[in-house]
Amino acid sequence: MHTKAVQRDDEMYSQRYGYRKIAAEEVEYMASLTIRDRLKVLQCPLYKLPALLREVKKMYKQEVVTLRSVEGMAAALRILKQDGTHLGILSSNRTENIQEFLDHNGLDEFEYIYTASNIFGKDRALLKLMRERGISASELLYIGDELRDIEACKRLQVHCAAVTWGYDAEDLLAKGDPEYMLRHPGDILTLISS
Repeated sequence: MHTKAVQRDDEMYSQRYGYRKIAAEEVEYMASLTIRDRLKVLQCPLYKLPALLREVKKMYKQEVVTLRSVEGMAAALRILKQDGTHLGILSSNRTENIQEFLDHNGLDEFEYIYTASNIFGKDRALLKLMRERGISASELLYIGDELRDIEACKRLQVHCAAVTWGYDAEDLLAKGDPEYMLRHPGDILTLISS
């Protein structure tokens, strides 16, 4: 999307939902904050978050064709699949957005996509996924990019690895004390092979 269109959308959404706009130089700082702390900095009330997330997911659908997977991820996924690793996705994004991203990047290694509608209920979605797929906590390695992923895994005693190339900053992820911290897609292969 053109920069002016992004600025126009940000202006429209900040007025509609009552949050202050993020300056470009604040992006890294915001990634170091929890979701609740981000809302405080943005002066956005928690009750407005569900409606705001719906808008963000709509915008994501428009942007997904411009997004590329992290360098090395496609190769790592292919190797995992060839080695017989079962791969799935659990996300709070829409299934159609995820599938479009996967298709656009030629990633077809995933067996399933589960979506969690409640941003703070990922542990419930993970538990549902485990029950439906017949997966025990000891059989599962969850790889996430947010503090809430780590927290959900800890509540369910699921093994968890955090990736530093995703949404939350490494310092914030470290506060969750994940079992593993991965800094490159190749680290996934090293972890699983060990």
